[in-house]
Amino acid sequence: MSYLQLCLKMRKPRKPQTSSSPASIKGLEIHFYRLDIDPLKYPKGHYTAENLCVDAAKKCSISPLCHNLFALYDELTGTWYPPNYEFEVTDETSIKFHYRMRFYFRNWHSSIEGEPYVWRHCISKLKGNSPQKIPEGTPLLDADSLTYLFTQVCAFPLRSPQSEAEQHEIENECLGMAVLAITHYAMNEKIYKRFIPDSLNRNIKQRNILTRIRINNVFKKFLTEFNSRTVKDSNITTYDLKIKYLATLEGLVSSMGSEVFEPSSLSVIQEGDFCNGSYYEKIISVCLLCLLCKQSSVACREKGKSKKNKHDAKQKTDKKKDANEGWVVFCDFHEITHTVIKEAMVTIYKQDNKKMELLLDTRAEALSFAALVDGYFRLTVDAHHYLCKEVAPASVVHNITNGCHGPISTEYAVQKLRQEGNEEGAYILRWSCTEYQYIIITVVCSESRPVRQYKNFQIEVTPSSFTLHGTDTSQSTLKELLEHLEGQNLRSDNLQFQLVRCCPPQPREISNLLVATKNRASAPKRHMPGNQVSFPRILKEDIEQEEHLGIGTKTNIYSGTLKVKGEEEDDAGYTSFQEVKVVLKVLGSGHRDISMAFFETASKMQQVSHKHIVLLYGVCVHHQENIMVEEFVQLGPLDVFMRRQQTPLSTSWKFQVALQLASALSYLEDKKLVHGFVCAKNILLARDGLGNDEGGPFIKLSDPGIPITVLTREECVHRIPWIAPECVRNASSLGVAADKWGFGTTLWEICYDGEVPLKDKKLTEKERFYETECQLATPDCTELAELMTHCMNYDPKKRPFFRAIVREMDQLIEKNPSIKPQPTPDVDPTMFEKRFLRKIRDLGEGHFGKVELCRYDPRGDRTGEMVAVKSLKPENREEQSNNLSREIDILKDLYHENIVKYKGISQEEGGQAIKLIMEYLPLGSLKEYLPRNRARISIPTLLSYSVQICKGMDYLGSQNYIHRDLAARNVLMENETTVKIGDFGLTKSIKDNEGYYTVKDENDSPVFWYAPECLTLCKFYLASDVWSFGVTMYELLTYCDSAKSPMNCFLEMIGKTHGQMTIIRLVKVLQEGKRLPCPKDCPDSVYELMRRCWEQSPERRITFKRLIEELTTAQQLAQQQQQQQNSQPTF
Repeated sequence: MSYLQLCLKMRKPRKPQTSSSPASIKGLEIHFYRLDIDPLKYPKGHYTAENLCVDAAKKCSISPLCHNLFALYDELTGTWYPPNYEFEVTDETSIKFHYRMRFYFRNWHSSIEGEPYVWRHCISKLKGNSPQKIPEGTPLLDADSLTYLFTQVCAFPLRSPQSEAEQHEIENECLGMAVLAITHYAMNEKIYKRFIPDSLNRNIKQRNILTRIRINNVFKKFLTEFNSRTVKDSNITTYDLKIKYLATLEGLVSSMGSEVFEPSSLSVIQEGDFCNGSYYEKIISVCLLCLLCKQSSVACREKGKSKKNKHDAKQKTDKKKDANEGWVVFCDFHEITHTVIKEAMVTIYKQDNKKMELLLDTRAEALSFAALVDGYFRLTVDAHHYLCKEVAPASVVHNITNGCHGPISTEYAVQKLRQEGNEEGAYILRWSCTEYQYIIITVVCSESRPVRQYKNFQIEVTPSSFTLHGTDTSQSTLKELLEHLEGQNLRSDNLQFQLVRCCPPQPREISNLLVATKNRASAPKRHMPGNQVSFPRILKEDIEQEEHLGIGTKTNIYSGTLKVKGEEEDDAGYTSFQEVKVVLKVLGSGHRDISMAFFETASKMQQVSHKHIVLLYGVCVHHQENIMVEEFVQLGPLDVFMRRQQTPLSTSWKFQVALQLASALSYLEDKKLVHGFVCAKNILLARDGLGNDEGGPFIKLSDPGIPITVLTREECVHRIPWIAPECVRNASSLGVAADKWGFGTTLWEICYDGEVPLKDKKLTEKERFYETECQLATPDCTELAELMTHCMNYDPKKRPFFRAIVREMDQLIEKNPSIKPQPTPDVDPTMFEKRFLRKIRDLGEGHFGKVELCRYDPRGDRTGEMVAVKSLKPENREEQSNNLSREIDILKDLYHENIVKYKGISQEEGGQAIKLIMEYLPLGSLKEYLPRNRARISIPTLLSYSVQICKGMDYLGSQNYIHRDLAARNVLMENETTVKIGDFGLTKSIKDNEGYYTVKDENDSPVFWYAPECLTLCKFYLASDVWSFGVTMYELLTYCDSAKSPMNCFLEMIGKTHGQMTIIRLVKVLQEGKRLPCPKDCPDSVYELMRRCWEQSPERRITFKRLIEELTTAQQLAQQQQQQQNSQPTF
């Protein structure tokens, strides 16, 4: 199967035949699919779904690690209950639930070829220096969870196949599956009908009696032979049989593990816009799909939309593709910030300020759906975060409050303590991996020994107490017990130590609690040298300095203008220029010693693209001056604006400003970028939003100026209370936690209308303020006061994540209608009006078209989002318009983390000229990025880029598309670790039954990237893209050095030629077996993979799936070798 997917579809559940009426049940009962386990029965009282699931897990011997894969299910109503749901059992209560696995990952057994493997994260992936692979993680399921899943699947009737292809394939395979199940149970009664889908049972019953007898006889004969020759002779275990049964079922039923929801309405809303009306007219009645493991995403499609394919019965890939057709992806799970439930409405919020609203039939259905998204988020993104308070498990809330981890392994606990500094007395709280009633304290201790040791202590947990195991020390809460223990000397194995500092969970922390797939393997972490910076260069003659606006830290700030190249005039044939108002931050000649720090700030700003963060145009270096050129934001600093207001600003206004700031900082946190100086004067107001029709305020976070790492101690103390306390003690402690402190101080400024905190204090008094751990006065705005206090915690580890801050603020808005912003008019999110596209600069240019950076600014106040706009050159519009339209249609249907995202189109009057609107990726293409960042990009990083390109291309091929123009110039950088494939101008769709595309036009082609069959026969196969990938990988390993480009290398082989002769000579040298040389420092195994991409015959070339596996192994080995080299002492 080309996807690992879990489909969540919303529709009325049919009543399963196995469900029995609970009329005879008194109280609450939990039933099990394992026949050897009696039901759990509960008398009068109050119970939560999570506690009931814990009791059930204990009954089935399911470990705490797998416990969160299960939930309570009502077979009569088809309802799943969220973990925090509370049941009140009375004398009249009669409730029957089933304990079921709800959270399912396809190919968790890693036995389906061609689908991504699934595992739990583990620390080691390679043995020593050997390239031999060991399991890349620990198994998802323990033995008892597997046993229960097997009995659940056997006991609960399979849903009927959805297509003729599925029906046909199940008919061929189902009797074999029945053999597996019967063999497992060692049943004397050989009745296969219990183990096949209901629909097939009905189908067999409709056959004539002779056919039914023949099926029975064939089955009995095969079963006898299978038991004697296969099972007994091969020592096959029951574990093997269960795995084979479940794997076969997955391959047959594309909907296995699926839930389907059908909302009565669906809307997607952008901040400041409302999208419903005509654009969503076709999908008002929709199904919602969650694709996990392959895409980890939320998607929607029109109800019943599924294309039939006449080749389905012949080609498995076609059938699997068909199951995924028609879905429009809304977001990946890692892009979700939080969800909100209001009655039966569920709202999913994204990082880019978009949200999806689904109206379901009942609140119970809404809670069920929200719990599903919440659960998968914790399994795949962040194990210690909840998206929605209404469905948050009490255990997760308890862990967050007390700084306690879930059941992470000892290896991860020790690794975290080492990462936290390995200080004596540092400790981690974690739930036991094997026992539900124990919390483990893992603490660092040494007592003058040369090697650090790690000791574990158990805390026994009961409903009313927390007791240190083996002692009489007991308290009613975990917090009270730890406070008691931290003041005492503890002893173990002749060691004496104290609990000094707790290390709580951090955002998106990797551990064995998270489920990983090969498709979401993380890129290697790299040391980023401080002297490696990159940013757009601006010529001095293109800027003009105007009014002096003020003085920053070691800088002078001016308004000015920047000359930007405009659009080419169609008729006149000349290029116009427009002047854009900008801000110039000038670092004078007297501060040349900190110019590199100044450039680092510019480089950081150049990596981001967010509507609430100021745009950096570039840097001008002229003689002794360094000038940062940024967009001009009309109303200036927030603190100045607030102080000069005559009438008090409303709580709603302040809330919107705070929420926009939190959104920008959450974006930076996800990118692991630190701002460093969050304060009201660094927040610029683009729109005040005080008018009824203005849509509320709109802010932009400006750059932080000179980093604190180059400031004097006096300058750092002057920044109190915005600078975090730990940064005053040590400037190198600057991290995301420092931005949380600054956010808390900025909230105080917002609450007090821009007043400067501690403005009358001397430097010594400010220092004393931090030394005594004082707090700012609590503002009257109670909604923000509590949040401010949490952010300004003197322990940086206890400050809340920005994702949690955004969640809490949105929930406050939902609970307080008075502070909720007014809705704005309907807008189609995929239609961009040309008149509102404001060009910023050129991004690239090809033979027929060009790509520009534009701001889509319908309000005209510079608050619009940044987008990349592709358009045709005037002289090519008539000839190439069909190609651009085709590119738009292709990009619209694609969604993958390594393919550039489609946003919409812009159409001129009459539809004559179309522009393609895409996401803007600020770091540009690999061809531009690699040469200027060569010193800080390692071989493992280049291999990581290569793996990601393969994943995007493998996805493209699974959708029956050939790219035809894969090259480094068409691979874009989202950030320093993630790449995306772009430019689908030459991409073609191949017919399902042919497997290739024949070129019929005479467009200019990138011949030096083309495979021989493309040059000689004009035929393009999926394998032709593999050849191009080999050339692209060669570009990466040469860091896109122009002197070593594929074109220059091949021209050296064939000599100088022109026109068609170039292709003739190129084909000749390729037929002679000549290929691009091995790049310097390229591992031999990697060059061998390139050579396998360049096999003369397309059939002999390696596939993208195989490349993903081989390159991932090569990347891990190269990374390990690099770590060993870095750890060796230098003399």
